[in-house]
Amino acid sequence: MSLLRLVRAAVDLPPPRHRATSETLWIEMDDGVRLATWVWRPRGPLRTPAVLLRTPYGARAWQAPIFLVARLLAEAGYAAVIQDVRGRYASEGTFTPFVHEAADGARTLAWIADRPWCDGRLGLVGFSYLAFAAWAAQARAPELVRAVAVGIGASDVHATFYPGGAFALETALRWAAGLGEREGVPEWRLDLARAFAFRPVREADRVALRERPWYRDWLDHPRRDAWWQAFLPALRPPPATLLVAGWHDFFLGPQLADHAALAAAPAPGAAPPRLVVGPWTHGRYRRRPWSPRRRWFGHVAIREILAFLDRHLGDAGDGDAKPVRLWEMGGERWLECEAWPPPEATSRRLYLRSAGRANTLRGDGRLDPEAAGGAEPPDRFTYDPADPVPSCGGALLGPGGVVDQREVEARDDVLCYTSAPLEGDLVLAGPVRAVLFAASGAPDTDFTAKLVAVAPDGGALNLCEGVVRARWRDGGAEPRWLEPDLPARLEVDCWATCARLPRGQRLRLEVSSSSFPRYDRNPNTRDDVARAPGGVPARQTLLHDAEHPSHLLLHVLET
Repeated sequence: MSLLRLVRAAVDLPPPRHRATSETLWIEMDDGVRLATWVWRPRGPLRTPAVLLRTPYGARAWQAPIFLVARLLAEAGYAAVIQDVRGRYASEGTFTPFVHEAADGARTLAWIADRPWCDGRLGLVGFSYLAFAAWAAQARAPELVRAVAVGIGASDVHATFYPGGAFALETALRWAAGLGEREGVPEWRLDLARAFAFRPVREADRVALRERPWYRDWLDHPRRDAWWQAFLPALRPPPATLLVAGWHDFFLGPQLADHAALAAAPAPGAAPPRLVVGPWTHGRYRRRPWSPRRRWFGHVAIREILAFLDRHLGDAGDGDAKPVRLWEMGGERWLECEAWPPPEATSRRLYLRSAGRANTLRGDGRLDPEAAGGAEPPDRFTYDPADPVPSCGGALLGPGGVVDQREVEARDDVLCYTSAPLEGDLVLAGPVRAVLFAASGAPDTDFTAKLVAVAPDGGALNLCEGVVRARWRDGGAEPRWLEPDLPARLEVDCWATCARLPRGQRLRLEVSSSSFPRYDRNPNTRDDVARAPGGVPARQTLLHDAEHPSHLLLHVLET
């Protein structure tokens, strides 16, 4: 059985409607650079809708996911145009991430629209970097595009590389080093462990493999300045959009922001943007043997894309599906909702409380529905950049997802606040945010927060997490330094989750100052973090008295 037939069987797709044919060609850009392009379309003199997919990961390999998607699209009645972006694989030119995708994508869309096999209905499809390429092309040529289907990727690169103001070191360095000069580099050739630990961070690229000028550009611009704005696509909503996201994907926060922007300003007469969020990490979709097919990434993503294109580029009609579809982790089912966050979800606040010793999972920290009525001793720990809290699962480009957190929670520099056992099932569905009143002996530092589900046997599974870099806590163009040992209000955006906790389980919030290498280490100084050769320990204080009600904000569905 061919690989394509195996994919069809795994995804439960109907038999192909058309036999596909392909051609290879080069499309010349406005500056004369030629981009390698492959067109898969139904055989015969048919005029069909067309879909563009642009990739830096190689379009020609027959076993590549993009190749399989193109074949499936052609057999479903679409002309699928796949293209190596500038400077990658067979395409000419020099690759600089994000810079050329708007102009090159728009030029390619205009070329497709002028083909005799295109009936004028155009769509864009893309996952990960391909999603950015799709948004960039659509922003430059909105009049040509009727539908955009993107997944595990976002339009805002700065928000992806600087969540909460800290640099997403593991994601950025692993991706930059693995791209190679024109083709991908196998991970065994990269010295990532030594590179992550190397300081200054700005030179870690040459430790991993070789110098990457654009990696260093990212580090030279920690704030959203004109450099980032130059290639930030304006989200001009097409008549139809589909966004596929993962609860443990490092694009989740920026992708939910894209959805919010599209939902707030829809195209005239268009349906609301469709959002599908599943239990996935980024790029590691190996299913567990016992997992139901309905939660497999490939099964869901391919079916969603084909159904979406049939509705908005084909002739299938709008259908009656609700705009938002969420996988409920723990409940192992899909929830259908009218919007994100679910309108029926109610906010709930849990306060951080202790007698001053919340350190480790054996401490006295607790999550309480009641705030402190008066004085309450704060919790303290020392954050040492030379011994950061290790990242443990979560939204990583490398091995991530759901991992037992007890080894991390045994550290004295991790504060743990745990609720009482639940008296009934609890369903979380919506954004998660920690509001901390914290002080530090340093002029700058980080605070992290991680939401965890704790089983009766003590197993502690991560749901979501976030970070805030104190110098950028106000989002301004200039840093705002901490006053030594004076409390500051810090908000940690932990993005979102959808999970069912059964009766008897507990919620836990971990608070610390590092999650390495997911985020780079703050040196606890006023130095440029990317160029800092080291750092100094900082004494951290977390307050939760009546005047400083540190708390956790959740969204809860009635069960």
